[in-house]
Amino acid sequence: MALEEERYEKISKIIELVDRSEISSIQSVVSGVIDVINDPQSSAKDLKDIIEIDPPLTARVLKVANSAYYYSLRKISEIQHAVIWIGFDVVKEIALSQKVCEVFDQDETISGYSGSSLWKHSIAVALLGKMICRREFGERGENAYAAGLLHDIGIIVENQFLENDFIDILKKAEHEKKNLSVSEYEALGYTHTDIGKMLTDHWSFPEELVVAIGNHHNPDKAPQEFSKFASTLYIADYLCQERGIGYSDAPFCDPGIFRKCLKRLDVKGYALDLIVKDMEKEISMMEDQGLFQYDKAKKQ
Repeated sequence: MALEEERYEKISKIIELVDRSEISSIQSVVSGVIDVINDPQSSAKDLKDIIEIDPPLTARVLKVANSAYYYSLRKISEIQHAVIWIGFDVVKEIALSQKVCEVFDQDETISGYSGSSLWKHSIAVALLGKMICRREFGERGENAYAAGLLHDIGIIVENQFLENDFIDILKKAEHEKKNLSVSEYEALGYTHTDIGKMLTDHWSFPEELVVAIGNHHNPDKAPQEFSKFASTLYIADYLCQERGIGYSDAPFCDPGIFRKCLKRLDVKGYALDLIVKDMEKEISMMEDQGLFQYDKAKKQ
């Protein structure tokens, strides 16, 4: 119990730093979009009002909406038009991804890690989680998309507030051929999943997101009511790690946990193979359109 209290105190101090940093600037918009996702009575106007509070975000959403990736037949100049022409659900995804990507702007590569490589991985996990929900469960998968984008936000926090320790952890994980979370725990006494769980709980995100983010390497620890969601995120993360899409913080994943998750969700391997191929096509198209690039000047 004393160890848990010590861990809680350490992470709480880091979250206090986050509250005074640029990372906290994404909370309002991201929370607002997640609220829209989880409110069946929400409207396009609700989404428009959230996005337009943030002019740089508005500009980026419109730029992405006008990209060849979304095949718009006419120039989109307003958020309302974007909702009409490319869809309410699509604009929610664009708003989430374009806001969250603001904190992934560190480009120096250390032991295979960079902000852009982690962002590519996060987008891939988000897309794959959403696709699994839609094709296997007949669900919209919007919370799975949000969880995928944010599941490794604890790594971003470590990079910003524990930079020297984080660099040492990256190098140690690479040299000793360990998953990042193992090296984190050895050095810090907690991991990026612990930070992600406490931060998203602090931001009052829906409990299923908090639980899934906090257990995305240990889905068996998720309470029964969130087991399906946590297992879906684990499967998406595992498959993206296995295929080396973006930065891999867990290259030594446990296939036993993966098989257990497949059995829990009654998802067949051949069905997943088809979904993964479609996800990889989308990632390739997004890469061709430069949608993984983030212009820091647009934050000003």
